Amino acid sequence: MKKNKKSIIDKHGLCLNEYKSNYNNAKVYYDRAVGASPEMEVSKAMSNLLKKVVKKDDKILDVGCATGHFYRSMKKRINKNFYYTGTDPYSIFLDKAKHAWRNDEKANFIKGNIYKLPFKKNQFDISICSNVFIHLNDVRKPISEICRVTNKIIILRTVLYDVSYKVQLVYNNKWWSDTDIKPINEFDNKGNPRAYSYFNILSFDFLTETIKKFNPNAKIKIIKDTFFDAKKIRKSVKNEKRPLATRILGNEQMSGCIMQPHYFVIIELNK
Repeated sequence: MKKNKKSIIDKHGLCLNEYKSNYNNAKVYYDRAVGASPEMEVSKAMSNLLKKVVKKDDKILDVGCATGHFYRSMKKRINKNFYYTGTDPYSIFLDKAKHAWRNDEKANFIKGNIYKLPFKKNQFDISICSNVFIHLNDVRKPISEICRVTNKIIILRTVLYDVSYKVQLVYNNKWWSDTDIKPINEFDNKGNPRAYSYFNILSFDFLTETIKKFNPNAKIKIIKDTFFDAKKIRKSVKNEKRPLATRILGNEQMSGCIMQPHYFVIIELNK
């Protein structure tokens, strides 16, 4: 299949170049899903948080599941029976997810967009969403959607700070193979980037008040993600060779020159 390198912006303000044709990322995630590569540190941390709250036969939704590589970590750590559904808008990841877990009757993958999840109200006991909000232009509708389809608990992982920052990573074809934009053409005549990804940082106040808007009775617990082995992250960066892959500076995770203070946000919905 020939890659389409023309810059495509969807109706939600997402530039799709990074996602629709990123065969390198799809392979990296698939190798994690099938055990050919080590688990992500974050998938282990998420699974350890989940095992404290999962009840027998719970239905768990993974929003932005890619190839279902978090499911591998969950299966290794959660000692109760549960049913997993992964949803992602990009076929390049879902096709590999379905292949990786084709013999697992408790895993299901459905194409879906976080802005309009293809599920019924309260269909899942628990929902997780990791490393997605950082790349969204607006998180208010996604929060309302996850709250809608979840009955008990939501666990988010995203980048938070005292104040919010709107950040765009701008692509050019000198360092990013999935775009045809030359360095001289990174920005249009109005100064807007032609191909980009969001790397947004949300304020604690904005996120918690937005959650409360859609579920006033929610109990929210925010935990700094310190649950990682820096040596293993450095090794994965070396082995996977992905542009701007997570690296460690001191005790913080970085992407390029941007510090990313990741947090887990545990939401008890109390519906």
